[in-house]
Amino acid sequence: MKLSPVLLLATALAVSAETEEKLIKRFAVQPGGTVVVDVDIGSIDVSTNATSEVVVDVVRRVSRGSEAEEQEFLADRPITITPEGNTVTISSHAQAPGNRSSGGKQRTEAKFTITVPAQFNAQLKTAGGTVAVSDLTGNVKAASKVGALQFNRLHGPLDGSTAGGPIRVADCEGEQQVKTSGGGIDVSGGKGSLDGKTSGGPVNVKDFQGAVQVKTSGGGINVINVAGKVDGKTSGGGITARFASPLSDEVNLATSAGGVTISVPESSAFDLDASTAAGSVSSELSVDSTGKPSRNQLKGSVNGGGKPVVLRSSAGSIQVRKL
Repeated sequence: MKLSPVLLLATALAVSAETEEKLIKRFAVQPGGTVVVDVDIGSIDVSTNATSEVVVDVVRRVSRGSEAEEQEFLADRPITITPEGNTVTISSHAQAPGNRSSGGKQRTEAKFTITVPAQFNAQLKTAGGTVAVSDLTGNVKAASKVGALQFNRLHGPLDGSTAGGPIRVADCEGEQQVKTSGGGIDVSGGKGSLDGKTSGGPVNVKDFQGAVQVKTSGGGINVINVAGKVDGKTSGGGITARFASPLSDEVNLATSAGGVTISVPESSAFDLDASTAAGSVSSELSVDSTGKPSRNQLKGSVNGGGKPVVLRSSAGSIQVRKL
């Protein structure tokens, strides 16, 4: 039997039906307060506004086998917003174990969009989504079990961790600690200090002012124009470092799965200590070497000496180049 166009349309609408829930709340606060978010489903986006308010905008969409199941799913995860003093807490968690469905296509989507005064703190946690924070001056702590992290133009301590996505940090100032088990780390601009760790991707740091310590087990390391101490270790790729200005602090780079290439201005003065177990060591800058000459080791002062530059590789060559 051939279905009529009207019946076909009705069937398509039934398959794509979903329940949508929207919520908007406003709370008067003073600068220096804290927004706390703890949810089991959804992405979190925190930015600033020009008022003395915390504005919470939530959208949740659920597709299940029936409208009753969709309503049950949302009812089992009520959104609780609690203002207390200068702190606003937003939470949503499943209250009953499991969630039965009659089958069919299932989709769950949630987004928590929050704006706060420019001077504010944020404590953010989601078990199923991304986290993005922009333009805050304050203490930011963010965690996701499955999702990427993005931080832009923050001023203050940052602590970000995820088990399932990449981390991007742009033009942030302060003590920055980021960690991921399932993606790369990309840092551009900013100043202060950086401690980055990943077991699942490469690390890129560019135009950062301050001490940098990075470690990865799943990719290479690329450092460009860092003004400060650099400490980089990887067991998953090679290391490339380039400095547009003469070195001002220590550099320690080590890999067990590739080579090391460092490029510096010809006028740079430092003490070189480079060695590899599976390749050669070469330098385009003159090295006043000490000890017995060796193909896989080079140690000595460059331009009179200075801060130590220690380069190690277990599976590749080491090159010191001049810009």
